[in-house]
Amino acid sequence: MRKTTIIFIFLVLLGIYSCGVDTEVLEYQKNSIKLLYPEDNSEVDEGIILTDSTNSLEFKWESSTEDENQIFYLELINLDNKIVQVYENTGNKASIPLKRNNSYSWSVSDSMNHGSSLWTFKNIGPWGTSTAPLAAIAISPVSGASISQTSTTVNLIWKGEDEDNDILNYDLYFGESEIPELFTENIETTRYNDIPVETGNTYYWNIVTRDYVGNETSSSVFNFNVGN
Repeated sequence: MRKTTIIFIFLVLLGIYSCGVDTEVLEYQKNSIKLLYPEDNSEVDEGIILTDSTNSLEFKWESSTEDENQIFYLELINLDNKIVQVYENTGNKASIPLKRNNSYSWSVSDSMNHGSSLWTFKNIGPWGTSTAPLAAIAISPVSGASISQTSTTVNLIWKGEDEDNDILNYDLYFGESEIPELFTENIETTRYNDIPVETGNTYYWNIVTRDYVGNETSSSVFNFNVGN
């Protein structure tokens, strides 16, 4: 009986020891790739401009693997649209196209089950010299127009332009005062529909155009009347 008990205790201790080793091995494999750039919880304004809305960015990491031909898998998740992409690469860096003003998470693994932690960042993108947007122009109703006295709503349409082609959104000011108050903000199109109006009234409106780097330009104040 004593011999059986000793063997049983030895096997239990051996199992505990083995589990500890496995955990350490897995933890080593998980963190044996070290991410370098873009840094975690950062805003990145570097890279190479590709289009008006995209740029490429070079990702960098370190690995304990010394094989120059080792294949790495960079998993990139766009946190804004939830699109997941995996890039296969040899070496410890990769240039990847990104959308500007989007947030991402990324991690790196290899074929030997080594992996990295998960980092996140926001890609602002390089803009170079930025110019402010041009003042918006009233398209409909044109300033000084008179619309039908039977109209109960109006659709406002304007034209926005920017030499950098980086308009982000618009704020609409509207009302019966010659200095209209803010009506709605962060409009992503160049029109706003179904604004209530009343016969006999004159209305005033203007547009503030905003670009991705924070430049803003206010238009002149337009006006129209209903049935006069």
